[in-house]
This record gives sequence, structure tokens and C-alpha cells, in this order.
Amino acid sequence: MGLLQTSLDELDKQILKLVQFNCRLSFAELSRELDVAEATVRFRVNRLVEEGVITRFAALLDPAKVGMKVSGAILLKIDPAYLDEACRKLVAFSETQYLFQSTGEYDVVSVIVARDMNHLNELVKNTKLIAGVKDARVSVTTRFLKFDPSIVL
Repeated sequence: MGLLQTSLDELDKQILKLVQFNCRLSFAELSRELDVAEATVRFRVNRLVEEGVITRFAALLDPAKVGMKVSGAILLKIDPAYLDEACRKLVAFSETQYLFQSTGEYDVVSVIVARDMNHLNELVKNTKLIAGVKDARVSVTTRFLKFDPSIVL
């Protein structure tokens, strides 16, 4: 995952706005909506995928409705010598929704979902067992207020 920014023109941004909210739109539907040739839309979407601007097409699920009734954040202090390997292990947890390396008191913030408190406790235990983890603070969410992975362009 590179830090290079891709140059996006207005058509790219319009395509991204549409597919971000409905990735099931066909090239023909995008073409009609944007009043642009279907071949142009196909080329642009494929380029955006190849350049890593679009990382994948996915349906957003309500965690509670698929059995993941508990969510939370684990704030981690990790020995710098183990940071990369610890992050690889945290990324591999299927319950990890977001993983951020951060500045400040904690090195990594892991946002997770779990079936129940027992499952959450098991995830926390497995996290603490990762080599290099020096401290793990857990904060369980009590109310779902907003989940919006879209980016305003």
C-alpha cells in the first residue's frame, strides 16, 4: 500500500462517488448516470482498480445482524522490534475490522467485532500473546452511532 496519490479528475471522482455507495452498478448504468461512453467508464474503473484507488468491491454488513454483537477497540503498546510482525498477526485476525498504526501513547489501534463477551475475551487474550505486545487496553463499544467507510470527494 503506497503513499503516492493518484491524480483524479472530475470523471474519476464522479465514478468513485457512485460505486462507493452502490458497487453493484454495471458499467452500462454508470455510463447512463454520468452520460459518458460505457467503454470510457470501463477503462476508468479498471484503471482505478489497477492503481489501487479502488481496493475492492464489497457489501457492507451490519455486524450485529450477522452474529457479531460485540465490538470494541484494543489500544496496544508494542515493542518497536516486533511492530511489523505483530501488525501482520493482528491483520490476520478475521475479527479485525480496522487496524491503525498511530502516534502518541499507543502504537496500534485495533477495531474488532466479536460474537459475544467470551469471544471478545479470547481475542484480547490472543492479542496479548503476540510477541512484542507490552500493553493492551480494551474499550468495548456500548452504542453503534456511525459506520461509514465512504470518503467524501
